[in-house]
Amino acid sequence: MLGGQQVGAGAGVPAARAPRCTDSDLFAVVTDLLREVGYERMTIDAVAARAHVSKATIYRRWDGKAELVVAALSDRHVGVHNPPDTGSLRGDLIELLRATAAICTADCDLMQALTFAMRTNPELERLVRHQVLPAGRVASTAILVRAAARGEIPPEAGERELFHDLAPALTMSRIVAHGLPADDAFLIQVVDQVLIPVLRYRQDRPSQA
Repeated sequence: MLGGQQVGAGAGVPAARAPRCTDSDLFAVVTDLLREVGYERMTIDAVAARAHVSKATIYRRWDGKAELVVAALSDRHVGVHNPPDTGSLRGDLIELLRATAAICTADCDLMQALTFAMRTNPELERLVRHQVLPAGRVASTAILVRAAARGEIPPEAGERELFHDLAPALTMSRIVAHGLPADDAFLIQVVDQVLIPVLRYRQDRPSQA
């Protein structure tokens, strides 16, 4: 009783705050919506409503939908961007392809939707090409720098565009285009028969007269 009136059980007790939406929570909402409705139909309003945040909160961090989607993709692919150091070029390449294959398998539908969206949205295409794709190259370059330091490949091998194109393309083609699993047998075959020969190739110098 308080002042002759009965106080309810919850009176004077602050209402519990809703759990704070983290970046990871927000990015999960973004990827879910991309899968459900595609890039064109996904809106910041829909993201804010499902994540239980205000649009102002989102716009304080990202200029628009394209920037938010690219941030979600970069966060999702962080495992590919930080491959472990196994101590050998072959081991590092296998681990890199395993991480790439895991992402491709999990995000096959997402990649197809974004590839289509990039054809009609120049801003999304620009951001993906300048922010998401280069991050993957940082990982493969780190592997090659370590291999060159160990004497496993010539120092100039890291500059070979063919390698940087082949490593992800063969894995993605296997999973996305052909619908086949990129198991260890396939990944090891790619490493042993394609990637390592490309990296160890030495162009014969012309003989001097």
